[in-house]
Amino acid sequence: MLRHAARGVCRAAGLRSVSSSTAAFQELNASEQSKKEFLSKFAAFQGTMNEPEFPSNFVKPVEKAENASVPDKLKFNFYIPSAAINQGSSVDLVLLPATTGDFGVMPGHVPTVAELRPGVVSVHNELDKDVTKYFVSGGFAFIHADSTTDVCAVEAVPLSDIDSDAVRAGLAEYTGKLASLQGKGDDYELAAAQAGVEVYSALNSALGL
Repeated sequence: MLRHAARGVCRAAGLRSVSSSTAAFQELNASEQSKKEFLSKFAAFQGTMNEPEFPSNFVKPVEKAENASVPDKLKFNFYIPSAAINQGSSVDLVLLPATTGDFGVMPGHVPTVAELRPGVVSVHNELDKDVTKYFVSGGFAFIHADSTTDVCAVEAVPLSDIDSDAVRAGLAEYTGKLASLQGKGDDYELAAAQAGVEVYSALNSALGL
C-alpha cells in the first residue's frame, strides 16, 4: 500500500525519479510552500498513514557567525586506548595515512571522516620546523568544521622509538609465513600473515629501509 501511495504521489506531483541522496538534498532546500504542495497531493493517497517527515525537520540550521574567520592553528586531539597523546594541542598541520591516500589537515579543512591504514601520522606543531612523527597501525580521523581534528588509533609509537633491525626481522618473518601458507586453506593464519606483512612493510617504508 505504501509503495502504491508513493508512486501515486509522484505521478500526481509530476516528480521525476531521483536518488535518495539527491532527493534529500532537494528536500533540505525546499521551501515551506513546496512541502505544503507535496502534502496536499499526498493527502489523496494517505489513508491511515501519518504525514511524511522531511530531512529538514531534523536538521538544525547552521548559524554562521558574522566576520567568522579561519583560526591560525588547528586544535588536535590524538588518542590510543590507553592514553591521550595530544589533547587540545594547537598545531599548524597534521599529515594522515588514510586508506584512500595520505592527506594533510590544516585550519579550515572541510569536515571529513577517514579510516587510517598502517603508516605515519606527522604532527607539525610549527610548520616544517617542530614535527613529531608517530607510526599507527590503523584507526580513524575525524575532521570537524570548527578546525578541530580527532585521531583515534589502535596503536601509536613515536617513530624515533622503533628498532630498524626488529622491523627487518619482522618483515622477513611474516613474508616467509605468507609464502608458506599460500594454498593451504587456513584463512585465519593467512589473514594474520597478510596483516603482518602490511604493517611491517609500512614500518619499513616509514624508516626508509
